[in-house]
Amino acid sequence: MDFNALCTQNWSRHFSIWIEDIQVVCHPVVTAPFQIQVNVLRKARSLSRYTAMVVVLLFSLHCTRPQATPVVTVPEAEAPEAADEPNEHSDAKVYTETGEASWYGAGDGFTGRATANGETFDPMDLTCAHRTLPFGTKLEVRNLDTGKRAILRVNDRGPFIRGRMLDVSEKAAKELGMHGRGTSRVRIRSVDTKGKPAPIDPAAMVGDAYTVQVAALTDPANIARISKELQSAVGPVNLVEARTRGGVTVKRVRVGSYATQDEAQKASDLISKLFRDRGLEPFITREN
Repeated sequence: MDFNALCTQNWSRHFSIWIEDIQVVCHPVVTAPFQIQVNVLRKARSLSRYTAMVVVLLFSLHCTRPQATPVVTVPEAEAPEAADEPNEHSDAKVYTETGEASWYGAGDGFTGRATANGETFDPMDLTCAHRTLPFGTKLEVRNLDTGKRAILRVNDRGPFIRGRMLDVSEKAAKELGMHGRGTSRVRIRSVDTKGKPAPIDPAAMVGDAYTVQVAALTDPANIARISKELQSAVGPVNLVEARTRGGVTVKRVRVGSYATQDEAQKASDLISKLFRDRGLEPFITREN
């Protein structure tokens, strides 16, 4: 019969055969000099029976024990971005805005020129330009494309390009990871001197009137024509001379002087309605 290692009865049978072999070897009568050896073998035979029983018992337990279920380690999901620390101000009071940001620096010809608040522009300062926020406002700017952040101070007006919300300095662009890209989508919110979310001081929001910029033109005939039409339909027009990044001198055509942003918004909506066929897209900014 073939030996089956998985059958406990086969193990028991073969142990019995092994023990009987020992008995056969020990049966012949031997002389005295070999008596001690025979006695040792007899004791070994007796002990072997008990050993065989223990081995059979252990093997039976091993064969009947259920297979262990392998433990599969599942990697933990990446932790979400840490939430901002709680602060004493509600989200309703903290100024937030999302839009397109660009940057300006040494290569644009603005270095050494005066910013809107009278400072000398330094591209290596962490500053920015916004159309309406008070000068000195601290902003946390988060680049939504890279996740990088920087704390910037408003010291200039702009950007005066359609579809853009913020202009940052060259150093700020590097910290935000947008220097090589030119523009990025960002989210801004007002913060205090420690960089924690905080509302803008209401007193800082008054004293600098709002106005509506309609266009930036170079041709004198166009400037005169659009100015006349705007003044007739909406109100007084103000022309502000400025230089673009390309070094071109333009006249910014602006309408009205409004104490609140709501009043300026109504004027902007009216201009958009009256001049929609002219391709004009007015936006609100400050007079200074």
